[in-house]
Amino acid sequence: MTLDEARERYLAAVLEGSRRTAFGVVDEAFRDGIGLRELYLGVFQPAMRDIGRLWQENRITVADEHLATAITQAAMARLYDELFRGGGAAGPLLIAACADTERHELGLRMICDVLEMEGWDTVFLGATVPIEDLVAMVRERRPHVVALSASISPHLPRVRATIDAIREAMPGAAPLIAVGGRAFADDPGLAERLGADLTAADAVQAARLLKERVSV
Repeated sequence: MTLDEARERYLAAVLEGSRRTAFGVVDEAFRDGIGLRELYLGVFQPAMRDIGRLWQENRITVADEHLATAITQAAMARLYDELFRGGGAAGPLLIAACADTERHELGLRMICDVLEMEGWDTVFLGATVPIEDLVAMVRERRPHVVALSASISPHLPRVRATIDAIREAMPGAAPLIAVGGRAFADDPGLAERLGADLTAADAVQAARLLKERVSV
């Protein structure tokens, strides 16, 4: 199986809503020599980008999008043990969280896993994290980077509030703050206006930009 075939078959499986078929595609691709990084970046990520586009075009429903996300989360979880086999010393620390009104977490999960492949240590907090709880963890654990996600513009004020709260709580010592998600896709300057240090369109770009700013 080629990477293109795996991507097409995986997308068809999640659109069909068949977890069994999707898992079968991933397992077959892995047996055929497609590595974990390629599965994440060449299958899961573009498939979910297509799912998002189809939802925006009203060609699939919210329920369809949620099912595709759930299947992909489960597929990624099945690869977890293989992904982190071998361990090794932890690298720079990243804490990832959605704005406290945000529920779309898959993109952040992908970024965390891709960075783990690159030698980082990550803490994935997931969806709807209260600002005060996130700030308390950042103050306690002192990460190199905090990554925040928002998928729609109504959630952006909470992203800004989170950034402001982190910087206020750690004057002169705040971590690098990265933001991403669908809400940032069409406005490259939005991240800077919200007070963030950088943004990225996808997990590949996020990993590259963070590696440039933080040494492993």
